[in-house]
Amino acid sequence: MDFDDFHLLTEPFSEKIDICMDDSPLDSFLYRINSRNMPTPADVTKRWAEGYPLTDPMNKALIAILVNKISIAVSLDRVKEAESILANELEKVKNNPAECIKLLITMIMLNERLYPAEAKSFYTKAKKLVSDHEIMLDVQTKNSWRLLNMTGDFGANPHILRSRALELIENKKYAEAENIYHEMIELNFELPGTLCHLARVQLLSGREKEAEKSITKAWKIRNMALRYVVPRIIFLRILLLMTKKKDPSLWMARMKKELQNPDIFMEWHIQPLLDIFKSRLTAENHKVLATLAVSMQGKNN
Repeated sequence: MDFDDFHLLTEPFSEKIDICMDDSPLDSFLYRINSRNMPTPADVTKRWAEGYPLTDPMNKALIAILVNKISIAVSLDRVKEAESILANELEKVKNNPAECIKLLITMIMLNERLYPAEAKSFYTKAKKLVSDHEIMLDVQTKNSWRLLNMTGDFGANPHILRSRALELIENKKYAEAENIYHEMIELNFELPGTLCHLARVQLLSGREKEAEKSITKAWKIRNMALRYVVPRIIFLRILLLMTKKKDPSLWMARMKKELQNPDIFMEWHIQPLLDIFKSRLTAENHKVLATLAVSMQGKNN
């Protein structure tokens, strides 16, 4: 991918879309007097905006256009489509930190006003890459990064991140939600609770070994946890023991003690997990877990 024309991403959204057309005479573009063998940037953008498939060279050109003028995607109301294209390219160039940073800067600018939580998530990734590979950046990219830090508010808000992760879980986008929880862990945000959230999404993804590690870590630092988090850790431990046909009586006793504390009651979106594991539990154990889930939320009072 060639980003030789990468410019500062500073244009306001109200600015007109001045797509470069100087590679073909304007009257030719308007009236088709002369035939052209190659599509112009305007052709590529128009084709994409109208939902037509792009060839690989066209897709490459579109990425360069978006990197240079990301407000085009906003004006065309194709923010998520642009993000998808950029994310795919990001995966392709993942071993090239300089190109990754350019793409991430573009994705930050794309989401900054409409989806600030996502912009902050991309900013966190870019910040780490810049920290490790700043020497590889060209002058324009360095200036773009400096401008973002001067004008943007990209300090990750863990409360917003947590809400975003929940939305992703509800839409069954478990991998994306897990990435956010790892980001929250890096921020040292309510670690026992975040590890508990992480374990839940790992279980939803069918990765029980990783979930068990997260639960163990959460239990070791339970003294740091908010009161409602401790019974959740215990609940997940009981669930795993039941799926392995092991005796959960010790943890059930701990849960009984926790349920006597009035400070533990909190809404918990746990039913999807119970639904997934229902086939691996006895009817009795599934009923026990469902009852515990209700009790932990104070719904049987």
